[in-house]
Amino acid sequence: MLFMKNQIREQLNKNISRLVIKVGSLGVTHSEGGIDRDKINNLAADIVRLKKQGIQVILVSSGAINAGVKYVSKKEKNSLSFAQACSAVGQPLLMHAYQEEFSKEGFQCAQVLLTHDDLKNKARYLNIRNTLLKLLENNVIPILNENDSVSFEEITVGDNDQLAAVIAKSIFADVLVLLSSTDGLYNKDPSEKDALKFGYVSMETDLAQIKTFTKTNAGRGGMKTKLYAVLKVADLGTDVIIATFKKNQPITRAITDEEAGTIFVSRKNNKENSKKIWITTTVKPGAIIKVDEGAYNALLKNASLLPIGIKDIVGSFKRGDSVALKFQHKVFAYGICEYSSKEVIQIAGKKSNQISSILSKVHSKTVVHRNNLCLK
Repeated sequence: MLFMKNQIREQLNKNISRLVIKVGSLGVTHSEGGIDRDKINNLAADIVRLKKQGIQVILVSSGAINAGVKYVSKKEKNSLSFAQACSAVGQPLLMHAYQEEFSKEGFQCAQVLLTHDDLKNKARYLNIRNTLLKLLENNVIPILNENDSVSFEEITVGDNDQLAAVIAKSIFADVLVLLSSTDGLYNKDPSEKDALKFGYVSMETDLAQIKTFTKTNAGRGGMKTKLYAVLKVADLGTDVIIATFKKNQPITRAITDEEAGTIFVSRKNNKENSKKIWITTTVKPGAIIKVDEGAYNALLKNASLLPIGIKDIVGSFKRGDSVALKFQHKVFAYGICEYSSKEVIQIAGKKSNQISSILSKVHSKTVVHRNNLCLK
């Protein structure tokens, strides 16, 4: 373990503009089942405080199964259908509770339910990312959960720690906060008197060697799944904090209190590099969009690629594929395309407001958004 200076948390607090929060099942429900409004009130009030500071927040919330468990017969408690039925009952109850709390402060929330299939499919992944960014842009609080009512082994994400990690990675969040029963990472079972908590962990630490402990009865995760989540994002420029939901203002405390939780300090220079690597290493061979001089100059100044600046395409590609951008005889950039090659050729040279009259579905006003563009 490598312990680091207190200035890390101070610096972290100054640089947060986009935050992903994951809360465990017992952070929003009673241990015996059912919604715990006091816990949700505490969590929602803290999110509102962050929103009023101008921080974008995405919440990944467990708890649907435990919220609905009281309404479903327990004759087949360990069956998949039992868990799915509980989730189907509990998810709307959970969202209703969140909606009531956020609306008190004038904020709107949105439900986003996902499966692994949604995340591994390029087009769906891009849809999810664009939807989340559009919700954040409109000051709406996205609330995500794995779609337990339809998930099975082949399409499950695994647990909401992994879902939170994937989402934090996709939107390049500054910090991922994992709220659990335990206030951080300990060297042994935290119930033991001589257990020590790690305040800071660097990414040079071999997390695979850390002993982990039993998960709660209400959730699927545990410290092991949280460390998997850390490995997914902390090496790509996103700091991760594991802290407890049992305190007042649990998120603010996790970010600002020196005694709170454990911070996994990311490699900061990897954040932008990881995005470039992701875009450039996934370029589809032979997929090229040729642009005119106006588009070329605009893209060099961090603009998005609009259809009016497109002259031609080479090769075939699907929406969500990474393609090369070419001016004259030179490839100068790579980017994630919002449209398929068939669609791009139809709207090439046209104004953005003409897309709806040409295509049956308008995915975006841009063909390659500047946030998904990497200059060579």
